[in-house]
Amino acid sequence: MKKVTINFGKEKKQATIAIIGFGRFGKLLAQIFLENSNARVFVVSKKKQPKTHPNLFFVKLNEIISADIVIPCVPISEFKKVILQIAPLLTNVAVVMDVCSIKVLPARIMKKHLPKNIQIIASHPMFGPDAFRLNQGLKNLKLVLHNVRADQPVYSKIKSFFKQLELKVIELSPQKHDQFLAWSLGYSYLIGKIGQQLKLKETPIDTLDFKLLLQNMKIVSSDSEQLFLDMQINNPFAKEVHHKFKKVSEEIFDKIK
Repeated sequence: MKKVTINFGKEKKQATIAIIGFGRFGKLLAQIFLENSNARVFVVSKKKQPKTHPNLFFVKLNEIISADIVIPCVPISEFKKVILQIAPLLTNVAVVMDVCSIKVLPARIMKKHLPKNIQIIASHPMFGPDAFRLNQGLKNLKLVLHNVRADQPVYSKIKSFFKQLELKVIELSPQKHDQFLAWSLGYSYLIGKIGQQLKLKETPIDTLDFKLLLQNMKIVSSDSEQLFLDMQINNPFAKEVHHKFKKVSEEIFDKIK
């Protein structure tokens, strides 16, 4: 795929994207920008990392002030702390875009604590390193976007960039996203976590549906326990799923008895 140019303003030939946090998804995000765009990527990481690309730079938190797009890529439980840390540093006009797996809470935090001149976009890439690998790239993977507080031309430019990467961009409000997610990713993570606790393994007579369950379990197992808990605790619609899941499970076991 030909690299996509991201320009911000007539005087800028090369955009700068700052990623705060360099876990599994932070590394994937940096890879996506480096392989598919002309952008310089600044990474703030707690651990020392090798420089693997000429446009990749490891920097301190106070060096992100000139970035065009700042992406906190940290657990939801640490998100507010990071926003409070960067809020006084973003003196220049910039876009802050979250990638949290829930949307209502981070959108609220960004609107409340970031300066009014900072543009805000809420996003949720509906994939991780495992889905990216299994899909062999980005084509037809989904990305949820919502313009929280950004100039329309800037938002359109960022949306266009992701579309050019052949992602399926879906625009949803934070509330609608979290409603859907509680019953899709939230539920599938519950099933995967149960399989993980049961220590399910392959057998010589596995059916296709069981193989898919094992695949789901492996994906859930590869993510952190904190991500699982953050999705289940901080999604305002998750409790309804938990209640119905428990109720239906009890009804099924009563029938079996």
